[in-house]
Amino acid sequence: MYYIIVTESESPGETSCKIKGLTNAEVDILESYCKERQVTYLNLKEFFEADIQGVQVLNIICGVLGYQILTQSMAIEDNYIGGRKIKVQKLVWMMYK
Repeated sequence: MYYIIVTESESPGETSCKIKGLTNAEVDILESYCKERQVTYLNLKEFFEADIQGVQVLNIICGVLGYQILTQSMAIEDNYIGGRKIKVQKLVWMMYK
C-alpha cells in the first residue's frame, strides 16, 4: 500500500490544502488541475499546496488518482497574528491505495 496525508487549514480569510507523499506523476496531475481552474498553488519538494477546499482535493485524489480515505481527524488551533487571536481549523486525512 502507498500512503499520503492531506491537510486542510481554514481560517476566517483563507483556506488551503497541503498534500504530502505524492509521486511526481500525481503532482503533475494536480498542477494541471490547478492551472486549468486558475487556482494558486505551490509545489515544493516536501509537499504540494493549493488554495482550495479539502473536498475538491479529495475528489481529485479519490476520483482521478484512485486513493481511498483511511482516517480523518480535526483540530482547532489558536494563532496570534499582530496581537489578534485567530482560530484555525485543521482537517487531516490519511489516504491509501
